[in-house]
Order: sequence, then C-alpha cells, then structure tokens
Amino acid sequence: MKRKMIPILAGLGLASTVGLLGVQHVYASDHADTPQIAASPGTDLTDVYMFPSPNNSNNVVLAMNVHPLITPATKNSTTFDTNVLYQFKIDNNLDGREDRVIQVWFEGTGSSQIAHVAGPAIPDSVGMAGKLLTPYSVTGAFGTTFAPTSGMQVFTGVREDSFFFDLEQFFTIFPDRATPINGIPVSNPNQPQSTTWRSPGNAVDFLSNGNYSVLSIVVELPKSMLTN
Repeated sequence: MKRKMIPILAGLGLASTVGLLGVQHVYASDHADTPQIAASPGTDLTDVYMFPSPNNSNNVVLAMNVHPLITPATKNSTTFDTNVLYQFKIDNNLDGREDRVIQVWFEGTGSSQIAHVAGPAIPDSVGMAGKLLTPYSVTGAFGTTFAPTSGMQVFTGVREDSFFFDLEQFFTIFPDRATPINGIPVSNPNQPQSTTWRSPGNAVDFLSNGNYSVLSIVVELPKSMLTN
C-alpha cells in the first residue's frame, strides 16, 4: 500500500538539530488552513515539539500532533490515517538532509488500531523520496505507551490540543478569513476591527473552550540515539 508523506517533515531535521544544540523557541502551527487540508485531517500536521525529558536529562522528547479540531463527540472514534507515513527526520550536520529518521504508520481503525514504529535509523533515501525502513520495528496499540526498543517509549493516541489560539480576535484582525455565518457573508470583510491581539489576561483560547483534541505521536528516547 502506498502511503502519503507529510511534506513539512522534510524540514523538521533542522529544527530537531538546533533543538538538540540548545535553541529555546521554535514556533509553528497549522489547523485546517485550506479546504484541501481540512478535507484530509490525517495529513494536517498542526504542531511539532522537541524538548528535554522532564524525567531523564539524557533523553529528549519528540511530539507530533495531527488531525486537529477533534470534538468531544468524536474523540472516542477518531484514529490515525492508515494511508499516511508519519516521520521525524533528524539533521545532525546542518546540511539540510536527514541523518536519522523515525517512522510511524498505522493499521486498522478504532480502538483496535495498531501503530508500527521503525527507527531511529539511517534512512534508505532522503527528502521526499523516503520509503519504509527495513527491518520493521515493533507494534503497539492505539492509546497506549509501549517500548519499541530499550530506552525508547512511544505513545500514539488522542490528546488535548496544546496550541493556544484566540480565534475570535483573529477574525477581528483578518475579517476576510472568517467563515460566513448561516450563509451570510461577514460584514466588511476587508475592514479590520483591530490591529493587535488581546492581552494574555483577556485572550480567549478557542481550542480549550471547545475541548478540541488532536492525535499525538510522542517519542521519548536517549539523545545518543539521534546523533552520529
């Protein structure tokens, strides 16, 4: 079966490398930005995080969130797209090419869905020509934490969306991005009502208030497994 690859992950290597070297802030987020992406939520990468393990100073945590805007009503029935190959690509020498890759893909649906995890390993090919690593690694059940190899832990499942977004204020700054309500176009779509975000104490987190979730792939492993 052919699997789609999320193109943005080809650039994750640089972020991962500088993260290991001590860069403190990397910002990025994407939630159903286009109708095409919204129609294929399993390919919608919302955020990627990399941070030191809070439990082991020798470990690093990689986290990838996909499939945004999961509602409480669909929380227990949403699983990963089985046609997508999810990849963490690590560039260790800043040449723009991955030196290590961790791959995750899924089979089945619902509570019986199974995650396949391969790597970290030297990739057989780089960039958009990526293919499955061989030999395959171990599998684990959706919604559980399992250990593909010694010292490595993986979780795949539903988690609360950790991104903070004041959608209401966003529409006052960019009214042309607002969705028509009941078929009625937004009044004055080209006339911003505000030019700044609300202060931290007054901002409203649309995702938290709506109890929206995402699908998360979380990998904790020794830093030494990602280096050359």
